[in-house]
Amino acid sequence: MPVSVRAVIEVPGYRLAEPLGAGATGVVYAANRLGDGGAVAVKVVHPELVDPQYRDRLRREARLAAAVVHPGVVRVHQVGGERDQAWLAMDRLSGPDLQRLLNDEGPMEVGRAAGLMAEVADAVDAMHAAGVIHRDLKPANIILDHDRPMVADFGVARQLASLESTTGLDLTGEAAWLHSGSPSGPALGAMAGTVAYMAPEQWRGDPVTPATDVYALGGTLFSLLTGHRPNERRTLPELAYAVAMLPPPMPSSYGVSSAYDEVVRKAMAKDAADRYPTAAAFAEALRAAAAGRPSAQRNRRRVGRWVTVAVAVVGVGVAGTALVARGHQASDDRLTVCAQDATVRDAPRSRTVVATVYRGDRLTPIAPRDGDTWVHVRLPDGRTGWSLTDYVRHQC
Repeated sequence: MPVSVRAVIEVPGYRLAEPLGAGATGVVYAANRLGDGGAVAVKVVHPELVDPQYRDRLRREARLAAAVVHPGVVRVHQVGGERDQAWLAMDRLSGPDLQRLLNDEGPMEVGRAAGLMAEVADAVDAMHAAGVIHRDLKPANIILDHDRPMVADFGVARQLASLESTTGLDLTGEAAWLHSGSPSGPALGAMAGTVAYMAPEQWRGDPVTPATDVYALGGTLFSLLTGHRPNERRTLPELAYAVAMLPPPMPSSYGVSSAYDEVVRKAMAKDAADRYPTAAAFAEALRAAAAGRPSAQRNRRRVGRWVTVAVAVVGVGVAGTALVARGHQASDDRLTVCAQDATVRDAPRSRTVVATVYRGDRLTPIAPRDGDTWVHVRLPDGRTGWSLTDYVRHQC
């Protein structure tokens, strides 16, 4: 629903004014309480998303959210609605949301992005401590209030069920549309602002946990640093494939310091158990990256790595020959085209296409890679070029 479109909506106890923003779940209006004239924001959920169970859950989570005591969390004052209507009244804030800021100004300065997202993670950690999982963290749901980031819109986002109902797609089950020979699929359109930050378990329809919000924190950090949504794709099937199968996007691919690659990679791990254990741990790792020091998480991982190295050294005398043979075999392994089609170019980021390859084609890798984004390959006819590592992999 475009912000400029004003539907005739009545919310008991409030006088609605101009729309402040709109998203996949509803429209937010500037409003005043009729009782005392106090300024608030009222979010009216799109009617097609509302049913009795949804209203009950909204009320239940609003009560939980009221228990969150943190200056970075938007307060919810009241929740209501009947039949096909659901709404909630909350603090009205002074500044724009981060998505609007990205649209107007582009990527943020790295230090500012890191500082804002560390504060957001602290607020999310407080929500988790109160038993609230946001489910829909993204730049549009983080609002600046006198330069302080405020987390809004928790408990409002519909999960996979609403995505299925609005797209007509089966996102659980076999998801045959994802594996079909069709090179295209349903366009993302207005849904991109939500689905781009959804964790793999949300796509599968599995229960959400605090780790689901950690995934979205990583995706939101990536967006603030680069000005791009994570796993940016043209269609929903392409996005689903990227979320399920491809490595998390790296900020360094867009010229951002590689210090933030590990933060995004761990936060957006496919398996929830491989992510930061808490939002607070994400904040700590982010502050460490901004300060140029290793995080406690990285130090613990390094200890494990040294133990692995020690074990490997002990086994070298027994398995040295096998390791060498395996190394030669790995270097000969060919890559498989995992996308419906992909291009091979004459140089990384070049617009000159050497050849077009198709799903199942085999390519021979040539070292070295250009970072983690492009790989130098040899075609079966002997020509060489560069292809995106997103599309050609050892295993699909």
